[in-house]
Amino acid sequence: MRNKRRWVELGKDALIVLLTLSAVYLLTLTPLIQDSGVLDLFAPQESPGVGSSGGGWAAAVVPTRLAVTGEGGRWGIQYDEAQMEEAFPPLGALLGDALSSAGERQAMTEAAWRKKLAGPGIYFDFEGEAPLAGLERWLQGEEKRSLAGSARRLLLCAGEGDQVLLCWQEAGGGAFYSCATALTQELHLNPAVEAAAFNRAYFAFENPALADRLAPYTLITEEEHSGAGYDVSVPLTGDAAAQVLEALSFSAQNHAPVSAGEVYLDGADRLVISDGGLVTFRAAQGERYPVGLTLTDGVDGTLALAEAALGARCGEARLYLMSAREEAEGICIRFGYLLEGSAVDLGGEGWAAEFWVQEGYITQFTLRFRSYAANGERTLLLPIDKAASMLPDLTSRRRELVVRYRDAGGTGLAPGWVAV
Repeated sequence: MRNKRRWVELGKDALIVLLTLSAVYLLTLTPLIQDSGVLDLFAPQESPGVGSSGGGWAAAVVPTRLAVTGEGGRWGIQYDEAQMEEAFPPLGALLGDALSSAGERQAMTEAAWRKKLAGPGIYFDFEGEAPLAGLERWLQGEEKRSLAGSARRLLLCAGEGDQVLLCWQEAGGGAFYSCATALTQELHLNPAVEAAAFNRAYFAFENPALADRLAPYTLITEEEHSGAGYDVSVPLTGDAAAQVLEALSFSAQNHAPVSAGEVYLDGADRLVISDGGLVTFRAAQGERYPVGLTLTDGVDGTLALAEAALGARCGEARLYLMSAREEAEGICIRFGYLLEGSAVDLGGEGWAAEFWVQEGYITQFTLRFRSYAANGERTLLLPIDKAASMLPDLTSRRRELVVRYRDAGGTGLAPGWVAV
């Protein structure tokens, strides 16, 4: 009798579970759930590849500065890579959606740009000059709209009605543009803005005491800042040179010593590894490294090569895109090092890698190998307003004041305020 009662109870439980699952299934068929996007959270995800936000570009498209402005204030982060990598993915997805649905661009005045910055919106600063078509591909996995030009600063903000605008400042010329997107304030912008915990971040143009000294879009996020110190080495000792040759798909068979280094010849192509960590390549035929004809293709291909050679050996730094420009001689693409979200000014030029692309092939490059390891020391920096008052070169023309590392070839690095 007891066993019979037990089976009856189990049957009731199974019937309840079945009815619950049926109700959930029927609920998913309603327009409310179908249109909400909730089901996307449970959809199987494709493995990310090159060109997706989860692939080789996952780190390279993370901005160095981010600000979210709402009715109650502004939340901003910079010089904190861990926090940035946590905060950026959902906001970067919105930026990717905006780029892929962007309409025709319209010129806007700087006054209009500043007004939009002060209102509800999401601000992205990528430190370098990112091609808009490339950002769309790297954040979305494809190029649909392919907006022309490059930008360092972009903004998602409220437009007319429920519309969300994509605004940006063009790299180089500095002109401002905006375009309509398929995003809406109610479904996309407002939830992101309302989730921010404001920390009183502001731009220099919003503070009368700093507006006449600093570049207007200098982001101020905290009164004091401390940065880590790093030990620096050249990661080309021992078997490292052979590993670099393998990463660059270069033969090690035909080589000879040169002044302070070694030259490797593979066919008519020439690669030199210098003792100080400088690696240079010159192509004879120009067909060793195919990357594609577009600017975005060139950045994809050169980054893959830079990551394989430099990225695997730079310690706690990461590479970021500094610039990608079409010149008379071809496409020039440069990458730099970042430490804790702060750029490293390396040598006189500042960049860690420079590539030249012609007719879809890399024809020459220069790589500067450096490895950075935190040494446990931290440097406490002055608040930005006090630092600005102590830098006389800011008074001649308003410049951006940022925390950077200057690597002049020594064995150690400490952060400091730099006017750029």
